[in-house]
Amino acid sequence: MIVIDANVAAKWLLPEPGSQEAVTLQEGPEQLFGPDLIRVEVAAAITRRVRAKDKPLPPREAIDRCVQWFRLLDRAAVTLLPESDLLDDAIQLSVKLRHGLQDCLYLAAAMRLDAPLITADTPFHDRAAPFYPRIALLPGCSAN
Repeated sequence: MIVIDANVAAKWLLPEPGSQEAVTLQEGPEQLFGPDLIRVEVAAAITRRVRAKDKPLPPREAIDRCVQWFRLLDRAAVTLLPESDLLDDAIQLSVKLRHGLQDCLYLAAAMRLDAPLITADTPFHDRAAPFYPRIALLPGCSAN
């Protein structure tokens, strides 16, 4: 059982540093979890690429990749946890770590499940690691 954040899941659909490692994690034996916020965050990461200045994603391709993402969720590639069950803990973590609430939902999920948390977000990793030693940076990702 592993909690992943949206930065990791987005790499399944957007080729970038760490994508192969993210796919390996997806295809591995561990069950992957995330707060239900991951559904929107990954779709947002994909659609944001349409507006990218360097190598923008064509709009039709972004829509197709969002459809692929939702199909992965339908096949339980990530087990979604209700954010309503995590929100109180995430708020406490956000205040304590002085970090964004959305990221802290993933941390709250990992703590709730007593599971490792894999992220591709270096600043989040660096901020959370002293507090939750089971957070790890996805191999192949040195910066967000």
